Amino acid sequence: MISSDRNMPGIEIINTAALHRQKDPLVPISGDAGSVDEIARMLPVDTAELRRCTGDEKSFIADVWGKRVRLTTGGIPASDLVSVRDIDRLLTSQPLLRADMIRLVRQGEILPRQAYLRSMREIYPRPVDHEMTENEHLLEMLTRGVASAAEVTAAVRAGATLILQSAHWYHPPLTEFCRSLELALGRRCRANIYLTPVSSQGFGLHSDPHDVFVLQAFGEKRWHVGATPWERRHGITDAAPDATEELLLRPGDVLYLPKGTPHRAHTLSARSGHVTISVESNSWREVLRTTLTRLVEDSLPAELLDAELPAGWPYDGGVLDEAAGRFLAEVRAALAEQEPEQVRSAHLRTFLTQLTDRIPGAFETDSVLGVLGVTDTTPLRRRKTVPCALFSQPATRRLYAVLGRRSVGMPDSHEKAMRFIAGRTEFTPEELSAELDERERLELCQALVDAHLLYTLQ
Repeated sequence: MISSDRNMPGIEIINTAALHRQKDPLVPISGDAGSVDEIARMLPVDTAELRRCTGDEKSFIADVWGKRVRLTTGGIPASDLVSVRDIDRLLTSQPLLRADMIRLVRQGEILPRQAYLRSMREIYPRPVDHEMTENEHLLEMLTRGVASAAEVTAAVRAGATLILQSAHWYHPPLTEFCRSLELALGRRCRANIYLTPVSSQGFGLHSDPHDVFVLQAFGEKRWHVGATPWERRHGITDAAPDATEELLLRPGDVLYLPKGTPHRAHTLSARSGHVTISVESNSWREVLRTTLTRLVEDSLPAELLDAELPAGWPYDGGVLDEAAGRFLAEVRAALAEQEPEQVRSAHLRTFLTQLTDRIPGAFETDSVLGVLGVTDTTPLRRRKTVPCALFSQPATRRLYAVLGRRSVGMPDSHEKAMRFIAGRTEFTPEELSAELDERERLELCQALVDAHLLYTLQ
């Protein structure tokens, strides 16, 4: 269990994994009129980034997602996400850019890494010691090398496309952008940065095992895009597998490609920079895995799961068949009792705990608050990169705000206060006076600061 540094009666900060293991189940939250509402309520998230990628996120999700290619034009150039200066800084100001953070591709061929990697032995000639073997990143660089900015620059000048991989890990604008998309789509996202010189092509015609958003930052790029798998399954097209349509992306344009859509791209008379957002799959296979795991932990009795198989079952199939019949009947009965809201609730908790922690400004907030902590006049903001879903536990009259790997437990009387917080981008604790007394609201706000849902920059 993770405890807050401050004593907060009635409020606790715990690992969400510990919440999964609690004996008392999480069940539906009662609506304002006393009716049973959703088992979990995802508090509002900012969908501005999804709207930027799609124009109208509701019609996109209903009519386009996973089905058709869409080109959204005339939007905000993605230069706020990445610029030439950013690429320069990422490449040249990080002398130890790891091998896994970069790729070079020219005319459909991935350049061998030895062409642009530099041996760490040249930079760090010390023998391997205990400190190095304990430092995974350092050991990785020792064994695989680091990128040479000079060699990478030379390769790009010679026509290679530079790919900075998983840039959402180390480039803050993409960190926040990807988190916004993750919460809006319910899928994990990652970002790659592409820089392609004049009259050049990176990969040849290929398809990806995930959905893709392409945001043009600077320059222009001509794309050749084939039919989507959904269009072929539904007989909307009978074009040849390598048949493509030409699309020209300019700064501010966003291209959406469903999983499995063939595509390739090349530059014209100017170099091009774009960001590719890869949206990972979130399938019913994962929902089934979550549901079965929860059945094992919560619904099926231990004596059933731990019962021994009949002795001699490899030689007497009838004995095992009889026992298996009884076992499967119990499992089917437990599955039949599952409600859609319970399945969604369990999968939502699993999804939120899988998200990486993205809490910019955490130490700055600690410095601002100091030892006194939150006061009634402290201006607080909700951190966009931290999700929040509410779960109720009637047996204990507790409410849990799941914030990813961390959760905040509180009395169920705090629900209205939590909804107030969710609906504001900035507020002060004294604005909660209609719902909570001074001690309660300061304890709640302090816990939400300690758990990183809220922050202050004053």
